[in-house]
Amino acid sequence: MPHAGLALAALCAVAAMSAAADPPDVVNVRTAGAVPDDGKDDTAALRSAITRCRQTPGSVLSFGGGRYDFFPDPAGPEGRQRAMVFRNLKGLTVDGGGAVLIFHGVLGAMQFTNCEKLVVRNLTIDADRPTFSTGKVVAAADRHFDVEVFAEFPVKGGEPVGAFMEYDPQTLWPRRRCLDVYDAVERTELLRPQVLRVHLKRPIRATPGVLMVLRHAVYGPNAINLDGCIGVRVENVTIHTTPGMGVRGGQTTDVSLKHVRVVPRPGTRRIMSATADATHFNACSGSIRIEDCTFQGMGDDATNVHGMFHRVTARLDDRSVTTVVRNKWLIPPRPGHRIEFTDPSTLLPYATGAVESVRLDRAARTHRLVFTEPLPERLAAGHALGNVDWAPRLRIRNCQVIGNRARGFLIQTRDAVIEGNTFCHSQSTGINVTTDFDYWTESIGTRRIVIRNNTFEDLNKGATWHPGVISVFADLKGPTHAAPGVHRDLLIEHNTLRDTDGAAVFVSAADGVVIRANHIADCCKNPGKPQATAAVYIQNSRNVLITANRLAPAPRSPTMKTPLTIGAGCDPATISVRDNQGF
Repeated sequence: MPHAGLALAALCAVAAMSAAADPPDVVNVRTAGAVPDDGKDDTAALRSAITRCRQTPGSVLSFGGGRYDFFPDPAGPEGRQRAMVFRNLKGLTVDGGGAVLIFHGVLGAMQFTNCEKLVVRNLTIDADRPTFSTGKVVAAADRHFDVEVFAEFPVKGGEPVGAFMEYDPQTLWPRRRCLDVYDAVERTELLRPQVLRVHLKRPIRATPGVLMVLRHAVYGPNAINLDGCIGVRVENVTIHTTPGMGVRGGQTTDVSLKHVRVVPRPGTRRIMSATADATHFNACSGSIRIEDCTFQGMGDDATNVHGMFHRVTARLDDRSVTTVVRNKWLIPPRPGHRIEFTDPSTLLPYATGAVESVRLDRAARTHRLVFTEPLPERLAAGHALGNVDWAPRLRIRNCQVIGNRARGFLIQTRDAVIEGNTFCHSQSTGINVTTDFDYWTESIGTRRIVIRNNTFEDLNKGATWHPGVISVFADLKGPTHAAPGVHRDLLIEHNTLRDTDGAAVFVSAADGVVIRANHIADCCKNPGKPQATAAVYIQNSRNVLITANRLAPAPRSPTMKTPLTIGAGCDPATISVRDNQGF
């Protein structure tokens, strides 16, 4: 009977393989009561379907295409609600199957908390009426301006305006040296149908004839919000608008975005998409990958990857301190996290330590951190603690950033490769490599940053601009410049940079920089500050190699003082310039 035994074993093996390949349980939102394309509220049905997913780990929440509508709870907290909340789920896949999810009011789409092995794919997030209005400025005075709002943005007067900004009526891109104003509107008044008078807290002169975007919500609930999650993939997702950020992650590990599009709805006069960042990752770990994505028309950055500096408020004993984070946020490090003790006057770390335990005082909004080893003697109140484990590996490849209000990518992490991306028509920079202990207190001093094979065109001409299209810097309180070495080991190579009011590349507070084989044209057109008057401007840096770059012979702006400036705070003996063309 050996052959029969082998046959039985083979059958068992096939059965085992078949069982392993069985599809996970599918929870169809329609069977939970959601009816596509009827315009009625599907929120309750989705919450019922999510409850079923909690009962079956590894399930698929399937929409199966169609349009679904979501409305806020009238009794819920205004401006803080999320339609779908997922907690403590493992192996969940949310598959829209091409579904379009329409949100009404100031409502976030999806909140994920402490979820593992999460996939969100094949869906579109949009709003019935976005939380911004667009129209033409028809009159202006010192303390008010009037906007004839397009009919697709119905207004009745009394709408809040957290921010407003001017756009060019022909190109629909941010207007050159435009107004870009926050927290300046006292109230709005309806003068006649679809004409709003915007009353201002202080004198600000708008320009009649330009387009104005009025943001009624700026940092409202996000479209896809990730808190404490592990292993997240967002694939083939389009976000046309949301009253906050597109995809936001906090204290989340290993995130991948592929074919994510944060773009205005085509065929409309919706100039803006997300009212804040397209993507934003705060205090995350592991790796973040952003590939083949398009980010257009946001109210803030395309992406920002950073941790948060803790400020020491008291040294309690030999191994423990109390700390606060900006805005009294509670963002505790975890036991085992590596901490750099940092001098706030230079932003240079002077020692490292490991966290043993953390205790929160929720009333005082403070953290008590206990370290495994004695604290360095020089550590004192006011010093900064930077978390090395909140500096995830970052890869951003083959993405487009088009016409957004602010910057492209803010890199405040370590081990980053930014390659093959295109940046155009935005009012601020393409890439900022930065950290600060001034306003945002976002960490950390960067290491091993590669910026290569990217194209930058028609950038940095607006209100919130920086010296260079690629800007490397660190911000301190007051006029003091950060010391060389806050940022280390940067490679900027084979990029094309053209058509900008300032410098192509600006580097400050760095040690170990190679600027190689970049093609630069038509820069320094309207510099406005000394650091923007050279194609490449270096200050407060050392160990810099500038080689094989090409500055086009024409057009050259008369306001470009020199192709290259080695400014104050540099160590000239460590800076090498060779084999460049046009320098």
